[in-house]
Amino acid sequence: MTRGAEIRQVRRKGHRRHHPLLLLFATENDLGRTRFAISVSGRVGNAVVRNRTRRRIREAIRRQLPQTRPGWDCLFVARDGLPPASFSQVEQAVRYLMAQAGVLD
Repeated sequence: MTRGAEIRQVRRKGHRRHHPLLLLFATENDLGRTRFAISVSGRVGNAVVRNRTRRRIREAIRRQLPQTRPGWDCLFVARDGLPPASFSQVEQAVRYLMAQAGVLD
């Protein structure tokens, strides 16, 4: 998802799932494919930290794609505790949230 209106709609209508490192807003769509967006606020850190955080979340999502069911819009929101976490912790958080939301098979 790239449009701000689509992201706002997922945040407003999506089911929220919590984890100490991430939040996930997920809602079904009629497109037949799953779309992702990642939000990292300035509270997480400076631009270098935010970009690194985005890359780590994106890679964790990519590793879950083979098990992902089509037809979902997912918005991941990074929390303050994510930058010092290891990649395996980020990957576990993404997998946990996607399973809780019903996005994974």
